[in-house]
Amino acid sequence: MLKQLIVIFTIFLSTLIFAQEKPQEQKEETQQDSLVQTSESIDTSLSGDSKELKIWNKVCPVMGNKVDVDGPTIEYNGKLYGFCCPGCDAKFKKNPEKYSKNLSEDGTKFIGRK
Repeated sequence: MLKQLIVIFTIFLSTLIFAQEKPQEQKEETQQDSLVQTSESIDTSLSGDSKELKIWNKVCPVMGNKVDVDGPTIEYNGKLYGFCCPGCDAKFKKNPEKYSKNLSEDGTKFIGRK
C-alpha cells in the first residue's frame, strides 16, 4: 500500500512539474515569433506606399554569401533581411539577434564568424 502511494505521489508531482514548464516554453516561442515576421506577413498597406521595404543587406547574415534577391526574406527590427538560400532564413528565425550582429551597419559586409 505504501509503495502504491509513493508511486501515485511521484506521478502527481511529475505531472505538475511538466504542466508548469510547457506554458513557459510556449510563451518564450510566442515572444520570439512576435519579433520576427516573414516577408509574406508584412502589412500589405505598405505596398501602395513609397515606404515599401527593400532588402537592405547585401550579404547573408548567416553564411556571409551574396544575397539572392529572389530568395527568402524576413522583417526584423524594421529591416528586411535577405538570405543566400532557404535554409538561412530558418536559422535566422531561431536567433535573429545573434545573426543580425553578423553584418556591418550598412549590411554590405559580413563581420561575424561562419
